[in-house]
Amino acid sequence: MRTWLLLLIAATLLAACGTEGGPGEPLRLLTSRPPAAYLGERYQASFPASGGVRPYDYKLQGKLPKGLSFANGKLIGTPREKGSFKLSLVVSDAAMSSRSASFVLRVSDPPPPRLLAKLPASLTDAPYIAVFKLDGRPASAMRLRVYIKGQKPDLGSFKAYPGALYVLRYDEKNQALDVDAVFPKALKDAEVFRIRLEPLKKMRPSASSKAQFYDAKGEPYTASPPKRPADKGKYAFDNLRALAALWPRPESKKAPAAAGEKPPAKSAPAAKEKPPAPAAAKQPQKDAAAKDKDPRLALADLNKDGKVDAADLELLRSSYAFNPGGKSAAAAKKGESPKESPPAQEAPAAPQKP
Repeated sequence: MRTWLLLLIAATLLAACGTEGGPGEPLRLLTSRPPAAYLGERYQASFPASGGVRPYDYKLQGKLPKGLSFANGKLIGTPREKGSFKLSLVVSDAAMSSRSASFVLRVSDPPPPRLLAKLPASLTDAPYIAVFKLDGRPASAMRLRVYIKGQKPDLGSFKAYPGALYVLRYDEKNQALDVDAVFPKALKDAEVFRIRLEPLKKMRPSASSKAQFYDAKGEPYTASPPKRPADKGKYAFDNLRALAALWPRPESKKAPAAAGEKPPAKSAPAAKEKPPAPAAAKQPQKDAAAKDKDPRLALADLNKDGKVDAADLELLRSSYAFNPGGKSAAAAKKGESPKESPPAQEAPAAPQKP
């Protein structure tokens, strides 16, 4: 009987010990540096402990950023302010042992997405299809310059994400593709475009890019677009964004009835209603007036025909400025007026249907 009692006590003490530390191991913190936090993004960080005698008790000292809270060894929430926050963490166990760690929690703006290029990995002089996709955070629009040194692009092969509105040109002098595009929805880890490239000699193809991406709310991740040669045109990126915002999207079709499902019963014919009052007849005019008040319409309806369609997109592409009224870096240093770049080369006519 005494033996069984001793075994029971030993088992109880073993269960009270830390999960990763064996019996008798000192208390320790396994993590003392939390990952960086980003403004407006969901955040969670844990501070597991080992050894000592359970249960553990956590205390956090210092000012947390707005939106974050600490409980049971975890930082959770969505930070609403940027900055560096000095914090001290203390963990204690049932045997009154304690360990502490000090760290700085940094909250900053979210980093922009990255553009990844899928290219041949070996030497080649044969034409190939280059595929470009987003990596990381979501993007609703982009202003992009892709350098493709030693390669010739086939602009007619350019294929964008379905439903995207874009403008495309090739800067032959700098061997760079310029692409401004607005997507029908915020994209994440998705292919944004592909294009046929032809190496001018046997080489291992490469591509580098400079970009300005816009987040799901339409705000830029970075302040400035990529540097491009100055050019002239009637329209700019604001026109492209307004056009995309008012672009007619196909209505979603109702799903067909499932197999064996009975169609909805027809309702009895409605009683004849009295003709609407004269005030109701003016409602369509009010709706039209409300639409005209949308400030984006002035930027999108380029041919002033009262609607936004492919004709406006074609007009925008025919006179688009990738760097309207700006100066190139070289011209700015010399104090010279920038030379006018060739007009934007028109991409395939209408955007693809999603």
